[in-house]
Amino acid sequence: MAKGKWIWYPDDFEIELSNKFMAQRYERDVIIPPFWKQSSCYKNIKFIKQVTLKEPETVCIQAEGLFNVELNGAYVYNLKNMLTLPAGEIKIVVSVYNDKGIPCLRVDGENVYTDDTWFATCNNHVYNQTKCDNCLIEDGKTPNTVKLPTKEIKPVQTLEIDGRTVYDFGKEIFATVVLQGVECVNNPIIYYGESLLEVCDIEHCELFSTDVKKDNGCAYTEITKAFRYVMVEGVEFNSIKALFEYLPLEDDNYFECNDKLINEIYDVAKYTLALNTREFLIDGIKRDRWVWGGDAYQSYLMHFYSFFNKPVIKRTMIALFGKSPFDVYINHIMDYSFIWIISFYDYYKYTGDAEFIKDNVSKVFEIMDYCLGRRDENGLMDSRPGDWVFVDWANLDNSGEVCFEQVLMIIALRYSIFLAENFGYENKAKEYTEILSKTETAVDKFWDEEKQAYVHSFKNGKSDGVIVKQPNLLVVLFDMCNQERKKAIIDNVLKNPQVPAITTPYMRFYELAACCDIGETEYVLDEIRSYWGGMIEEGATTFWEAYDKTQKDEGKYAMYGRRYGKSLCHAWGATPLYLIGKYIVGLMPENFGKSFVIKPNLAGLTHFKAKMPLTEGNVEINVSERSVSVLSTKLDGKLVWDGKEYPVLANQKVEIFRK
Repeated sequence: MAKGKWIWYPDDFEIELSNKFMAQRYERDVIIPPFWKQSSCYKNIKFIKQVTLKEPETVCIQAEGLFNVELNGAYVYNLKNMLTLPAGEIKIVVSVYNDKGIPCLRVDGENVYTDDTWFATCNNHVYNQTKCDNCLIEDGKTPNTVKLPTKEIKPVQTLEIDGRTVYDFGKEIFATVVLQGVECVNNPIIYYGESLLEVCDIEHCELFSTDVKKDNGCAYTEITKAFRYVMVEGVEFNSIKALFEYLPLEDDNYFECNDKLINEIYDVAKYTLALNTREFLIDGIKRDRWVWGGDAYQSYLMHFYSFFNKPVIKRTMIALFGKSPFDVYINHIMDYSFIWIISFYDYYKYTGDAEFIKDNVSKVFEIMDYCLGRRDENGLMDSRPGDWVFVDWANLDNSGEVCFEQVLMIIALRYSIFLAENFGYENKAKEYTEILSKTETAVDKFWDEEKQAYVHSFKNGKSDGVIVKQPNLLVVLFDMCNQERKKAIIDNVLKNPQVPAITTPYMRFYELAACCDIGETEYVLDEIRSYWGGMIEEGATTFWEAYDKTQKDEGKYAMYGRRYGKSLCHAWGATPLYLIGKYIVGLMPENFGKSFVIKPNLAGLTHFKAKMPLTEGNVEINVSERSVSVLSTKLDGKLVWDGKEYPVLANQKVEIFRK
């Protein structure tokens, strides 16, 4: 008997799984669910298949929820799990109702079995092809019982501090705790710490567990927590271990150069991103463990130069959008809604995954139309009550018409037009083209001719005259002005010490990318050595949410008014993966992932070698001051070196030497 796959209504799996995952955020013993609108799966789904059988066939039917079966319009009575289908033309309709999770179905048979050729309706008279994602659903699991695999990790050392025993697992992990040889349990509590200071400060540490279960001489926790250090009270036990939970990732890509610090930074960045790559791409494994649109976009870009895991990127984008109709900003943040569109386009640019784009491109237009519907009388984005205009964690007045938001709107409009033109939405393309032209004209008022830069905002029709880097670097990064203005921005803003510095790692991602775009790659490598190298000097095994080398002792772990509120394993901390992959290795997709261009830049290094992922296979490069070699396993591309182009054919090594 052939094996079928678990199937469900499109997006239900991603939406419901994200709800479960994000509901596991705690601060000490207080649950902290997301504060934004969350969708839910449909509860009543009809699964439909029409087949023609030459002879009768017996199939096995499983469903999560209550279900019934109709064959050619008639209910099947006295049905358990086995059903014999008659020969001839058959229309099978399986209705599944599940008020506790995703209504899903699995049919196993020789000729009739569930896959993505079935159709489903939520009973709104619209029929969509079903979805199945077997990369997360292992044997014995169902869409409602998905769990990532685990591996056992034991402490590397035991420390005695102030009469308490602390277990050090050597580096940051995401795991549950198992206590073995348990003899006595009395009000058990397990304290966690990303740092030694945190785990020992039981009055202020961010995480602890009191829901300790006991079974067969073991005590264990069920919700994964982020920690390096553990301390246990109220339990007598013989040994302790952690069950490290992980998403399996392709991990044979690398970057190595003559600078050992850069090598270490790259490896720690990869581990940081891996820990924050779970069922979804999350912000941080300790405090946040939520899916944020702006942060996820940076993680997508890092993935394209490290693990290139397309399924987790797609799951994250689907979960962020939720259910139609789109009627509130993603994460309640205006900028993150535009960034969703930008990330959708970039996913296509790097992967060429036209099937995913075709299935989901209508969401681009839903978001775009919602945002456009909230413009003011000048055709510009302005905040309304309840909106969050984020921009950056900086001391900015984001009321009124904020330039940063207008720039994002223009970028999102450009990408929406491209997607509409290429995926059969010609009317949308025409509509957005007209809006784009008017918007670009309206946004030109932010250009201050005297200051030779874009001002931060307009309020009540008047410029605030404030020059900040955020909108200006986006204009440079996304090539949104002529060369004269671009040079003026570089000189008067990006390189101007009088303009307030960007201090948050979130916005430094864009700033350092813009610096690379204008040829400041050596400066960027120095910044990587200083900032990320500084964390390594502090003993970091993963990269932090923020770092200030002037902060000492417990002060360096404080954030948001809490002593240990800072995340010490934050996705945006892995920024060097993107900067090194795109600007040092010099790898970029071409023809929407069907080919590539690689333009290496030593940026002061004497040599480096790297292996980077492509849509198919990977590319290896070895560069020194005297030579370069490139080998692509599956895709053709081109090498650009010393201003010349050289074709790179799949499985044919290219070697170029300087005279």
